[in-house]
Amino acid sequence: MKNEPSVPTPAPGFAPPPETAAALSPESILRQTGDYVRRWVVDRQGSPAELLRGPEEHVGWPARHVLLGVLAALRAQKDLPPADRKFLIYSLGDGAVLEALAGDAGPDAGHQSTLDELFVRSRQYRRSAKFAEAVEFISKFRDYSPFNNMLVFLQNPLATYFATASHWHKAFGRTVKDEARGLVILAPRTPVLMVYDIDDTDGPPLPGKLQVFTQASGPFNPIILDRTLKNCERDRILLERKTMGPMRGGFATARVRDPTWKMRIALRQKLPPPAAYAVLCHELAHIYLGHLGADKDGWWPYRLNLPHAVTEIEAEAVAHIVCRRAGLRTHSAEYLASFVEDQADLESISLDLVSRAAARIEDMGRHLLPPRKDG
Repeated sequence: MKNEPSVPTPAPGFAPPPETAAALSPESILRQTGDYVRRWVVDRQGSPAELLRGPEEHVGWPARHVLLGVLAALRAQKDLPPADRKFLIYSLGDGAVLEALAGDAGPDAGHQSTLDELFVRSRQYRRSAKFAEAVEFISKFRDYSPFNNMLVFLQNPLATYFATASHWHKAFGRTVKDEARGLVILAPRTPVLMVYDIDDTDGPPLPGKLQVFTQASGPFNPIILDRTLKNCERDRILLERKTMGPMRGGFATARVRDPTWKMRIALRQKLPPPAAYAVLCHELAHIYLGHLGADKDGWWPYRLNLPHAVTEIEAEAVAHIVCRRAGLRTHSAEYLASFVEDQADLESISLDLVSRAAARIEDMGRHLLPPRKDG
């Protein structure tokens, strides 16, 4: 007679859901856990702890005992999309899953409360007159073809909003500066057309929503920024200061010329220390949340397939937590108002990974961390 796989007995004092643990066969548990994990890998891409809670709630307590086998089987599938395979390898490796199985991992309660408040404020701001003003401002820009957008980018990668001199004057009452450098695009019935970036114009003030990302206020100890920058070197994240327009604070990228570095962050040259720290926290969050791809040494996860709105919500949520605990007031709610559209956006973010990234960046500002060990 063929041996049937056994279902582990729950720990003393643990009452399994009767409709799952007691009623489902081992084959059904394995199948349902596998179905749930496959959907979760495609749709959510959260932390191992968040993955573990799902099958336990939907299938029952025995799901945790088949989870490692389900993940191994998924990694072995030959037709698995490359992005899903990397997520399973770098974010859901056996070590990380075993750690989640051994503990009760989850977001810090204080972080959770801070995030709840942030999302409420974001929704409130979305309904405000200031937000409507910013939307109206952006809507006045003419649509340019992808080819012309590419031409503008090649001439000025830092360009944000651009239009012709006449359009700037008619729609916004702004004039082109004498020293402005025009950007060439193609237009119907004319050989070329000159457009100008918003930084090359003067006129009425811009809606506050368009500039809040780089604003921070409150008492700030610059030593926190210095320590964080030094710890970036420890994680082989290259920091550069670059000339940027007032609409940009910085960016993070996986493009590095020197293989000594894993990632690169650029900050606007003239940002004061509080604002520089707020922007740095946001860009570091993109790295540590896996938004730019995996690290072969396992220093951060791989979560490259997330929607843009989710990545911005997660990164700014991390920056909000860290800056608030450092005594800084930022405009995270205003910045996130464009992204926090409905409950689906919030349900897609990984509160666990946000909390972990916030704790990690906060620790980087407290003291110099010991050297890393590759591998």
